[in-house]
Amino acid sequence: MELWRTLPYLWSRRCCRIKLHNSFTMNNFQFSDCRKAVNQATFRPTAARKAEAAKLLQEAMDFISNLEEVKDKPKAKSKKRRRKAKRTAAQRTADHMDKAAMRTNEVGPVKPSKKAKTSSVEDAQASLKEMDAKKAVKKTAKLKAKQVASGVSETDRVASLEAKIEALTQCLAVHMETTSLSSAIEDSTDRPF
Repeated sequence: MELWRTLPYLWSRRCCRIKLHNSFTMNNFQFSDCRKAVNQATFRPTAARKAEAAKLLQEAMDFISNLEEVKDKPKAKSKKRRRKAKRTAAQRTADHMDKAAMRTNEVGPVKPSKKAKTSSVEDAQASLKEMDAKKAVKKTAKLKAKQVASGVSETDRVASLEAKIEALTQCLAVHMETTSLSSAIEDSTDRPF
C-alpha cells in the first residue's frame, strides 16, 4: 500500500503541468474518485473500502502505464551574469599603475634629477611671515566688515559699555547703603538705653 502515498504527488504534479483541476477526466478515469476511495480506506478501513481503493489504484496505474512517452525538451541554460566584486582602494591604485605603465610616453621616460631638492630655513621663515601678514589683513578686513554690518562704531560701543558700568556702580552703592542701614538698626535695638 506504499503506492497510494506517491500517487497524489504524481497527480498534483501532472495537474500542475497541464493546468487542470484535480477532478478532471481522461479516458473516463476520474482521479478524484480514486483519491476519495483511498482516503476512505485510510481513515475507516474495511475490506470493501480496501478492495475499492486497490481497484481504483490499479486503474490509475494502468492508465499511467498506457500513456505515450514523449522526449523531454532540453532545458535552456540560463545565462548568469558574472558579478564584479568591489575592488579595494589598493586594487584600484594597482590597476591604475599598471595601465599607466602600459601607456607609451611620447616625451620619453622621466629621469630623476641628480641634485636632490633641499629646503631652506630662510625661505620657510619668509613664507611664514608672508602668510602671517596675509592672515592679519584678512582678520582686520573681517572685523571691519562686521562693524559695518552691525552699524555701530568702536567709540560708540566703548561709550555704551562705560555708561552701563557707571549704572551698575550706582546700583551697587545703593544696595550697600540699604544693607548697612538695616544692620545698624539691628545693632541699635540690641543695646538697652
